[in-house]
Amino acid sequence: MCHITYCSMFEQSYIQSIDSILNLPEKELLTKRSLIQLQRIKNEITGERDKECFCSMVRRKVWIKDFVKWYEGAN
Repeated sequence: MCHITYCSMFEQSYIQSIDSILNLPEKELLTKRSLIQLQRIKNEITGERDKECFCSMVRRKVWIKDFVKWYEGAN
């Protein structure tokens, strides 16, 4: 079910955290706090350093769309 690259890296705690944040109402989902939590998880899983600051609402919407695409593709 999960993508071979990330299968062993998606611990249950990550999945629960990600799903609980993604299920928030859009207004809460797009807060800097929520996105920073998702960014930290993604950085830990991928080993890459995402430096998005989330200052702009437009950038937040683009980032969360890309995150969901990455998460659904890897999970």
